[in-house]
Amino acid sequence: MVSVLIDINSDYFLLPVVAAILLSAAICSGITYLILARSNAIKEKILRIHVERKVNEIERKNEELEKNNLIKTRLISIISHDIITPLRFMHMTGSKLIQSSDSIERKDCNEILTEIVDTSSELEALSTNMLNWIKYQNKNIRLIKEPVNVHNLVNSVFSVLNATARYKNVKLINNVKEDLLANLYNEPLKVILYNIVVNGINFTQSGEISISAKQKKTGLQIVVQDHGAGMSQQQIDNLLSNEFVIATANTSGRKGNGLGYQIVKDLLQLTGGKIAINSVLNEGTKVKLLFVDEA
Repeated sequence: MVSVLIDINSDYFLLPVVAAILLSAAICSGITYLILARSNAIKEKILRIHVERKVNEIERKNEELEKNNLIKTRLISIISHDIITPLRFMHMTGSKLIQSSDSIERKDCNEILTEIVDTSSELEALSTNMLNWIKYQNKNIRLIKEPVNVHNLVNSVFSVLNATARYKNVKLINNVKEDLLANLYNEPLKVILYNIVVNGINFTQSGEISISAKQKKTGLQIVVQDHGAGMSQQQIDNLLSNEFVIATANTSGRKGNGLGYQIVKDLLQLTGGKIAINSVLNEGTKVKLLFVDEA
Protein backbone atom coordinates (compact mmCIF):
# COMPACT_ATOMS: atom_id res chain seq x y z
CA MET A 1 0.00 0.00 0.00
CA VAL A 2 1.21 3.45 -0.92
CA SER A 3 0.47 6.33 1.38
CA VAL A 4 0.11 9.87 -0.01
CA LEU A 5 0.71 12.72 2.34
CA ILE A 6 -0.75 16.12 1.49
CA ASP A 7 0.85 19.19 2.85
CA ILE A 8 -2.00 21.47 3.80
CA ASN A 9 0.42 24.33 4.03
CA SER A 10 1.32 24.01 0.42
CA ASP A 11 0.26 26.77 -1.96
CA TYR A 12 -1.28 24.10 -4.19
CA PHE A 13 -3.89 23.34 -1.58
CA LEU A 14 -4.49 26.90 -0.29
CA LEU A 15 -5.18 28.55 -3.63
CA PRO A 16 -8.40 26.64 -4.43
CA VAL A 17 -9.63 27.07 -0.87
CA VAL A 18 -8.99 30.79 -0.91
CA ALA A 19 -10.60 31.09 -4.31
CA ALA A 20 -13.67 29.21 -3.08
CA ILE A 21 -13.89 31.40 -0.01
CA LEU A 22 -13.55 34.56 -2.07
CA LEU A 23 -16.14 33.33 -4.55
CA SER A 24 -18.54 32.48 -1.74
CA ALA A 25 -17.93 35.87 -0.17
CA ALA A 26 -18.53 37.56 -3.51
CA ILE A 27 -21.74 35.62 -4.03
CA CYS A 28 -22.89 36.41 -0.50
CA SER A 29 -22.01 40.06 -1.01
CA GLY A 30 -23.89 40.08 -4.30
CA ILE A 31 -26.92 38.44 -2.76
CA THR A 32 -26.76 40.81 0.20
CA TYR A 33 -26.50 43.77 -2.16
CA LEU A 34 -29.46 42.56 -4.19
CA ILE A 35 -31.51 42.02 -1.02
CA LEU A 36 -30.60 45.46 0.30
CA ALA A 37 -31.26 47.05 -3.08
CA ARG A 38 -34.60 45.28 -3.31
CA SER A 39 -35.44 46.29 0.25
CA ASN A 40 -34.47 49.90 -0.41
CA ALA A 41 -36.53 49.93 -3.60
CA ILE A 42 -39.55 48.63 -1.68
CA LYS A 43 -39.00 51.18 1.07
CA GLU A 44 -38.63 53.93 -1.53
CA LYS A 45 -41.83 52.84 -3.26
CA ILE A 46 -43.71 52.75 0.05
CA LEU A 47 -42.33 56.18 0.95
CA ARG A 48 -43.31 57.56 -2.47
CA ILE A 49 -46.84 56.19 -2.11
CA HIS A 50 -47.04 57.64 1.41
CA VAL A 51 -45.82 61.03 0.18
CA GLU A 52 -48.28 60.99 -2.74
CA ARG A 53 -51.12 60.19 -0.36
CA LYS A 54 -50.05 63.02 1.93
CA VAL A 55 -49.80 65.43 -1.01
CA ASN A 56 -53.25 64.37 -2.26
CA GLU A 57 -54.66 64.76 1.22
CA ILE A 58 -53.13 68.22 1.56
CA GLU A 59 -54.48 69.22 -1.86
CA ARG A 60 -57.93 67.88 -0.93
CA LYS A 61 -57.88 69.80 2.34
CA ASN A 62 -56.75 72.94 0.52
CA GLU A 63 -59.61 72.52 -1.95
CA GLU A 64 -62.05 72.10 0.95
CA LEU A 65 -60.64 75.19 2.63
CA GLU A 66 -60.92 77.17 -0.59
CA LYS A 67 -64.48 75.97 -1.04
CA ASN A 68 -65.33 76.81 2.57
CA ASN A 69 -63.80 80.25 2.13
CA LEU A 70 -65.81 80.70 -1.06
CA ILE A 71 -68.98 79.63 0.76
CA LYS A 72 -68.24 82.08 3.58
CA THR A 73 -67.57 84.86 1.08
CA ARG A 74 -70.81 84.16 -0.76
CA LEU A 75 -72.83 83.98 2.44
CA ILE A 76 -71.29 87.19 3.78
CA SER A 77 -72.11 88.92 0.49
CA ILE A 78 -75.70 87.64 0.55
CA ILE A 79 -76.21 88.49 4.22
CA SER A 80 -74.71 91.97 3.89
CA HIS A 81 -76.67 92.90 0.78
CA ASP A 82 -79.68 90.66 0.32
CA ILE A 83 -80.70 90.34 3.96
CA ILE A 84 -79.49 93.40 5.87
CA THR A 85 -80.57 95.88 3.18
CA PRO A 86 -84.17 94.58 2.93
CA LEU A 87 -84.41 94.38 6.73
CA ARG A 88 -83.24 97.99 6.99
CA PHE A 89 -85.84 98.98 4.40
CA MET A 90 -88.62 97.19 6.30
CA HIS A 91 -87.51 98.77 9.56
CA MET A 92 -87.39 102.31 8.17
CA THR A 93 -90.61 101.93 6.16
CA GLY A 94 -92.48 100.39 9.10
CA SER A 95 -91.29 103.16 11.42
CA LYS A 96 -92.36 105.82 8.93
CA LEU A 97 -95.73 104.15 8.52
CA ILE A 98 -96.30 104.15 12.29
CA GLN A 99 -95.19 107.78 12.72
CA SER A 100 -97.22 109.09 9.79
CA SER A 101 -100.19 106.74 9.88
CA ASP A 102 -102.69 109.60 10.27
CA SER A 103 -101.33 111.62 7.34
CA ILE A 104 -100.70 108.82 4.81
CA GLU A 105 -103.46 108.20 2.30
CA ARG A 106 -105.00 104.76 2.13
CA LYS A 107 -103.59 104.09 -1.34
CA ASP A 108 -100.07 104.98 -0.31
CA CYS A 109 -100.43 102.93 2.85
CA ASN A 110 -101.45 99.86 0.84
CA GLU A 111 -98.48 100.31 -1.50
CA ILE A 112 -96.09 100.47 1.44
CA LEU A 113 -97.64 97.41 3.07
CA THR A 114 -97.46 95.53 -0.23
CA GLU A 115 -93.77 96.36 -0.52
CA ILE A 116 -93.15 95.15 3.03
CA VAL A 117 -95.01 91.90 2.30
CA ASP A 118 -93.00 91.36 -0.90
CA THR A 119 -89.73 92.01 0.89
CA SER A 120 -90.53 89.71 3.82
CA SER A 121 -91.57 86.95 1.40
CA GLU A 122 -88.29 87.22 -0.46
CA LEU A 123 -86.36 87.19 2.83
CA GLU A 124 -88.19 84.03 3.88
CA ALA A 125 -87.35 82.27 0.62
CA LEU A 126 -83.74 83.43 0.77
CA SER A 127 -83.34 82.25 4.37
CA THR A 128 -84.77 78.85 3.44
CA ASN A 129 -82.34 78.60 0.54
CA MET A 130 -79.37 79.56 2.67
CA LEU A 131 -80.20 76.90 5.25
CA ASN A 132 -80.65 74.27 2.55
CA TRP A 133 -77.38 75.23 0.87
CA ILE A 134 -75.42 75.12 4.13
CA LYS A 135 -77.00 71.78 4.99
CA TYR A 136 -75.95 70.10 1.75
CA GLN A 137 -72.41 71.47 1.85
CA ASN A 138 -71.73 68.90 4.58
CA LYS A 139 -69.73 66.11 2.93
CA ASN A 140 -70.70 63.67 5.69
CA ILE A 141 -74.39 63.86 4.90
CA ARG A 142 -75.76 60.49 3.76
CA LEU A 143 -78.23 60.48 0.91
CA ILE A 144 -80.39 57.42 0.41
CA LYS A 145 -82.65 56.75 -2.53
CA GLU A 146 -86.19 55.70 -1.75
CA PRO A 147 -89.42 54.99 -3.65
CA VAL A 148 -91.05 58.36 -4.29
CA ASN A 149 -94.49 59.19 -5.61
CA VAL A 150 -93.49 62.02 -7.94
CA HIS A 151 -97.03 63.45 -8.18
CA ASN A 152 -97.26 63.78 -4.39
CA LEU A 153 -93.76 65.26 -4.21
CA VAL A 154 -94.72 67.99 -6.69
CA ASN A 155 -97.88 68.69 -4.70
CA SER A 156 -95.81 69.12 -1.54
CA VAL A 157 -93.61 71.69 -3.31
CA PHE A 158 -96.63 73.54 -4.70
CA SER A 159 -98.34 73.63 -1.29
CA VAL A 160 -95.48 75.75 0.05
CA LEU A 161 -95.57 78.16 -2.90
CA ASN A 162 -99.30 78.42 -3.65
CA ALA A 163 -99.79 81.65 -1.68
CA THR A 164 -96.83 83.36 -3.37
CA ALA A 165 -98.00 82.15 -6.78
CA ARG A 166 -101.55 83.42 -6.26
CA TYR A 167 -100.20 86.81 -5.23
CA LYS A 168 -98.32 86.98 -8.57
CA ASN A 169 -101.41 85.70 -10.41
CA VAL A 170 -99.49 82.54 -11.37
CA LYS A 171 -101.22 79.17 -11.58
CA LEU A 172 -99.23 76.08 -10.52
CA ILE A 173 -100.17 72.94 -12.47
CA ASN A 174 -99.16 69.39 -11.56
CA ASN A 175 -99.19 67.30 -14.75
CA VAL A 176 -97.42 64.30 -13.23
CA LYS A 177 -99.38 61.04 -13.26
CA GLU A 178 -100.71 60.16 -9.84
CA ASP A 179 -99.22 56.65 -9.88
CA LEU A 180 -95.72 57.58 -11.10
CA LEU A 181 -93.13 56.05 -8.75
CA ALA A 182 -89.35 56.31 -8.94
CA ASN A 183 -86.34 55.65 -6.72
CA LEU A 184 -85.04 59.13 -5.96
CA TYR A 185 -83.34 61.28 -3.36
CA ASN A 186 -86.56 62.70 -1.95
CA GLU A 187 -85.46 65.77 0.04
CA PRO A 188 -82.82 67.04 -2.42
CA LEU A 189 -85.34 66.74 -5.28
CA LYS A 190 -87.84 68.81 -3.29
CA VAL A 191 -85.25 71.53 -2.81
CA ILE A 192 -84.33 71.46 -6.51
CA LEU A 193 -87.94 71.78 -7.68
CA TYR A 194 -88.66 74.42 -5.02
CA ASN A 195 -85.87 76.66 -6.32
CA ILE A 196 -86.78 76.22 -9.98
CA VAL A 197 -90.45 76.99 -9.32
CA VAL A 198 -89.54 80.00 -7.13
CA ASN A 199 -87.39 81.32 -9.97
CA GLY A 200 -90.28 80.83 -12.38
CA ILE A 201 -92.66 82.70 -10.07
CA ASN A 202 -90.20 85.57 -9.65
CA PHE A 203 -89.91 86.03 -13.40
CA THR A 204 -93.60 85.54 -14.26
CA GLN A 205 -96.05 88.40 -13.86
CA SER A 206 -99.04 86.20 -14.62
CA GLY A 207 -99.55 82.86 -16.31
CA GLU A 208 -98.80 79.23 -15.56
CA ILE A 209 -95.99 77.09 -14.23
CA SER A 210 -96.38 73.38 -14.87
CA ILE A 211 -94.42 70.31 -13.87
CA SER A 212 -94.55 67.06 -15.82
CA ALA A 213 -92.56 63.85 -15.57
CA LYS A 214 -92.05 60.62 -17.48
CA GLN A 215 -89.86 57.54 -17.38
CA LYS A 216 -87.23 57.27 -20.10
CA LYS A 217 -84.64 54.60 -20.83
CA THR A 218 -81.96 56.77 -19.25
CA GLY A 219 -84.02 57.57 -16.14
CA LEU A 220 -86.77 59.85 -14.88
CA GLN A 221 -87.21 63.15 -16.71
CA ILE A 222 -88.92 66.06 -14.95
CA VAL A 223 -89.86 69.19 -16.89
CA VAL A 224 -90.68 72.55 -15.31
CA GLN A 225 -92.30 74.95 -17.79
CA ASP A 226 -93.12 78.62 -17.17
CA HIS A 227 -94.41 81.43 -19.36
CA GLY A 228 -92.43 84.23 -17.79
CA ALA A 229 -89.78 86.70 -18.92
CA GLY A 230 -87.48 84.04 -20.34
CA MET A 231 -83.69 84.24 -20.63
CA SER A 232 -81.10 84.88 -23.28
CA GLN A 233 -78.55 82.19 -24.17
CA GLN A 234 -75.87 84.17 -22.36
CA GLN A 235 -77.95 84.20 -19.18
CA ILE A 236 -78.47 80.43 -19.49
CA ASP A 237 -74.75 79.88 -19.98
CA ASN A 238 -74.04 82.00 -16.91
CA LEU A 239 -76.49 80.00 -14.81
CA LEU A 240 -74.99 76.68 -15.89
CA SER A 241 -71.38 77.79 -15.46
CA ASN A 242 -69.30 77.02 -12.39
CA GLU A 243 -69.29 80.67 -11.40
CA PHE A 244 -71.57 82.12 -8.77
CA VAL A 245 -73.77 84.45 -10.78
CA ILE A 246 -76.13 87.28 -9.99
CA ALA A 247 -79.47 86.89 -11.70
CA THR A 248 -81.10 89.65 -13.71
CA ALA A 249 -83.92 91.77 -12.36
CA ASN A 250 -87.18 89.90 -11.80
CA THR A 251 -90.69 91.16 -12.48
CA SER A 252 -90.59 93.17 -9.24
CA GLY A 253 -87.51 95.04 -10.43
CA ARG A 254 -85.21 93.39 -7.88
CA LYS A 255 -82.05 91.52 -8.74
CA GLY A 256 -81.70 87.96 -7.54
CA ASN A 257 -78.62 86.69 -5.74
CA GLY A 258 -78.21 83.59 -7.90
CA LEU A 259 -78.29 81.33 -4.86
CA GLY A 260 -81.33 79.37 -6.06
CA TYR A 261 -79.68 78.01 -9.18
CA GLN A 262 -76.41 77.53 -7.32
CA ILE A 263 -78.24 75.20 -4.93
CA VAL A 264 -79.84 73.41 -7.88
CA LYS A 265 -76.44 72.83 -9.50
CA ASP A 266 -74.85 71.69 -6.23
CA LEU A 267 -77.64 69.20 -5.52
CA LEU A 268 -77.66 67.88 -9.08
CA GLN A 269 -73.94 67.22 -8.76
CA LEU A 270 -74.53 65.55 -5.40
CA THR A 271 -77.33 63.31 -6.68
CA GLY A 272 -75.96 62.63 -10.16
CA GLY A 273 -78.76 64.54 -11.89
CA LYS A 274 -78.52 66.51 -15.12
CA ILE A 275 -80.13 69.77 -16.22
CA ALA A 276 -80.94 71.40 -19.54
CA ILE A 277 -82.51 74.83 -19.99
CA ASN A 278 -84.40 76.05 -23.06
CA SER A 279 -85.69 79.61 -22.96
CA VAL A 280 -86.98 82.39 -25.18
CA LEU A 281 -87.05 86.01 -24.04
CA ASN A 282 -90.58 87.24 -23.23
CA GLU A 283 -92.00 83.76 -23.88
CA GLY A 284 -90.87 81.53 -21.05
CA THR A 285 -88.43 78.90 -19.86
CA LYS A 286 -88.38 75.11 -19.90
CA VAL A 287 -86.09 73.35 -17.43
CA LYS A 288 -85.44 69.63 -17.99
CA LEU A 289 -84.06 67.47 -15.18
CA LEU A 290 -82.87 63.90 -15.62
CA PHE A 291 -82.36 61.48 -12.73
CA VAL A 292 -81.12 57.90 -13.08
CA ASP A 293 -83.89 55.74 -11.63
CA GLU A 294 -82.14 52.93 -9.81
CA ALA A 295 -81.98 51.48 -6.33
